[in-house]
Order: sequence, then structure tokens, then C-alpha cells
Amino acid sequence: MKELTREEFSSLNGKDGKPAYVAFQGKIYDVTASRLWPKGLHMNRHASGRDLTSDFSAAPHGTEVLDRYPQVAVLKKEPPEELKHLPAFLQDLLQRFPLARRHPHPMLVHFPIAFLMGASLFGFLRFLLGYPSFETAGAYLLILGAIASPFAMATGLLTWWINYRLKLTFFVKRKIQLSILLILFECTLILWQWLDPGVLVPGTNLIYFLMALLLAPIVGLLGYYGGQMTFPPEEP
Repeated sequence: MKELTREEFSSLNGKDGKPAYVAFQGKIYDVTASRLWPKGLHMNRHASGRDLTSDFSAAPHGTEVLDRYPQVAVLKKEPPEELKHLPAFLQDLLQRFPLARRHPHPMLVHFPIAFLMGASLFGFLRFLLGYPSFETAGAYLLILGAIASPFAMATGLLTWWINYRLKLTFFVKRKIQLSILLILFECTLILWQWLDPGVLVPGTNLIYFLMALLLAPIVGLLGYYGGQMTFPPEEP
């Protein structure tokens, strides 16, 4: 059966010689010939060219009255208004899998947060207690955090595009700045470890130790700003 977009359908309102169509639950009916719809208007309240699905709950009759009129088309399924800025393939994907709209980033972002905070913690314990195993654990956690970070950032950019239309708000600016800083820290620390394994020995390099400790507040702030975007504080 013929499909009409909402824009095409809304123009068929019985005026200027056009037919009068009404829609109910995605089906479009032709009421042009009905004396109950003179000039596309029913009871001086309901205009044709509109979806009447919600109006029937207050009508003094049931939907059986539509059986009197021929169904001529169906409304084309269109994405919600908040998805229309996206490419067609992404609109289709998000309508098929609604969870993909908001969930991928929160699911993935916890991994680099946990890994990198753990790297800072074990580095601090190595410095404090002197056990080499702590530094080994911290080094591995740093690598895992560096592997997980690009996935969290990529899904964050996707969420920003889908839900915020790439609007550069205060929190987004801070998250971008901190993400760049985090990547620089991760790459520097890993490269430093690879080129100079002796840097892992406590007390040999204060700059390395401080950079490792700063991983925790960086990812903590990233999580904080993300939470402010997802769960903004209520107005008093």
C-alpha cells in the first residue's frame, strides 16, 4: 500500500481542491466524500490532514466509524524528531536497538576509570610500602586503562553526537580537554616505562610518580562531568 510521509499527509486537508485524509494508528483514510467532514473539518473541531489516534479517546464513538471510509495509504514510519539530524543508517540502527542510544558509553567508561585509578593506587602503594609487585600491578593496569580509554572516548563522542547534537557545552569542553590530557599522560607513562624500566623503582623519578598519581583525579573529573551531564542537579 502507498506510504505517505507526515509532511505529505498533512497537506491533504480538504482545502484548495485537495482530498481530505485522516490517520489512525498509522492507517490513512479518505473522508473527502463524507458529509461529516465538510471542507475537511469534522464538528468544527477536528481537521483532516492530522493523526487522530489520540483524539479517539475523547470521541463519543468508537473506531468502528472508520470502517465507513476507504483506507488509501499508510503513514511512513519516520524517526523521532530528536534523531533526524543523524544519517539514515544510524537512525535505523537506533530505532531497532534503542539501548544503543545511551548505554554504550556508560557501559565502557567504567573500565578506564577503574583501571587508571588502580594504576595510581598501586603506584602509590609501591612508593609507600616498597613491594615491587605493586608497581608491576600498576604498570599492567595502566596498559589496560590505555587500551580501554579509546573505546570509552569513541562511544562518548557518539553519545554527544546522538543526544546533544555536538553542542559544545561547558561540561563537554571540560571532558574533551581532560580526555586529551589523559591520552598524553597514558602515552607518556607507557613510553617512559618501555624506554627506561628503571623508572618504576620508587624514588628514582618524582615526575613519573606524580604523573601516575594524577591519573586518578583526571579520570575522576571525567566521571564527575559525565555524571553532571547525565544526572544534572535539580533546581532548588
